[in-house]
This record gives sequence, structure tokens and C-alpha cells, in this order.
Amino acid sequence: MIIRILFLLSAAISLNLSSKEIFVSIADKKISLQVADTNELRAKGLMGVRNLNKDEGMIFFWPDADKRCMWMKNTPIKLSIAFINSNQMIAEIRDLDPYSTKSVCSRSNDIVSAIEMNRDWFVKNNIRIFSKVNIH
Repeated sequence: MIIRILFLLSAAISLNLSSKEIFVSIADKKISLQVADTNELRAKGLMGVRNLNKDEGMIFFWPDADKRCMWMKNTPIKLSIAFINSNQMIAEIRDLDPYSTKSVCSRSNDIVSAIEMNRDWFVKNNIRIFSKVNIH
């Protein structure tokens, strides 16, 4: 009985943690992002997600600025990632390959967040390095 209660409690907590969503504007484009702001959520990322809607993705927040590395373990979709610096500007954009366990790291040591979107979303929406990221 105790195990069942712990399982249900864990499932409820997990559901609440993963349901955080924010809206962000980059240039004139408004997007909806799931939030990964804990070690657990950042480690999970978009694992198991089979598709993302056109203007949806995930934003990763860290408590301090540093060099950041991402991977695609258990993530079956092609993604692009924008590393965001402490000035809330895109410092670089990189592509991520499905299921890859190879780390893709920022060149900058000033990264405080990162946004993952469908592959080429940034290119298709004319979002480039130095674009300002505004959180609503």
C-alpha cells in the first residue's frame, strides 16, 4: 500500500513539474515552451517526445552562467538549439541529431538558458545570433 501511494505521489509531482509552460518572443515570433529548470527536468528534456507542434519547444534554465552541453539520448526527433547568454540574446544555434549521446556544447561560458525547437525552426523564422529573447 505504501509503495502504491509513493508511486501515485511521484507521478503527480512529475506531472506538475513537467507541465510548466511559458511564452517567449524572439524577434516578432511568439512561441510556447515547456520549462526545464531543475536537474531532473533538464536531464529528461524532450526524451520520448515524437513530435513538436510548429511553434512549440522546450527552454532550459540554469541558475548561473556557464558553458552548457546538451545531448539527444532517447530523443527521436531532429532539433535545433539556441544557446542564450546572460544578456538574453542568442549566442549560437546548433543542430541536434536524434538519439545521439554525443554532447553538443556551447562555445561561450556565458550561457544561462537554451531553447530547443524543431530542426531548422530558427532558420525558417529568420532568427539569428544576437536575436533578443523576451520572456512573457
